[in-house]
Amino acid sequence: MTSPPPLIGTYLPPRVRLGDIVFCLYRDGDCKITSWHDGPIPWPRCSRVGGKGGGWGLLVNDTLKAAVMTESAAAVGYWFGVHPTTVWQWRRVFGVEHYGTEGSRLAHLAGSQVGADAMKAKEWTDEERDAKSATAKRIGLRPPGRWADGGWTIEELALLGTMPDKELAARIGRTWCAVRAKRSEKNVPAWGK
Repeated sequence: MTSPPPLIGTYLPPRVRLGDIVFCLYRDGDCKITSWHDGPIPWPRCSRVGGKGGGWGLLVNDTLKAAVMTESAAAVGYWFGVHPTTVWQWRRVFGVEHYGTEGSRLAHLAGSQVGADAMKAKEWTDEERDAKSATAKRIGLRPPGRWADGGWTIEELALLGTMPDKELAARIGRTWCAVRAKRSEKNVPAWGK
């Protein structure tokens, strides 16, 4: 069994009772508390007062909004017991980008690390390595002959820091990361610094 997505913050349910009238940030209006949702973090449900639209669902107060703005979508969905579509609707209303929360970035990094670890642990055959190398060259990830003649020329090294790294990379046929790494290795300050 997989463990639940971690939370960065602590989210306590609001002190409300059935029938209380409260302001819902998601529905942008007064709502009546109708019941309590029994997710891992119990949370009040509400519906718009006067049937003015907006439906019913969890009360989005400052605390739940903070969770939406901080946590990963998976964590909000799991801990508050809501469907991923609901989380994405909240995120859209509050202007959260795809990986725009700290929780999303941490979840993405954790998932990437799992994939990287799996790639490192795999025993690659010579045929698989050749195929990966050919694909990388075909799509331009590795410029052909990049290690020919001992690597960097004196002229290329002299150009480090004289222009933005991306511009130099395009000019000499190397990747931006290679230029940045070589500039750092040689202790050459970035262009304009």
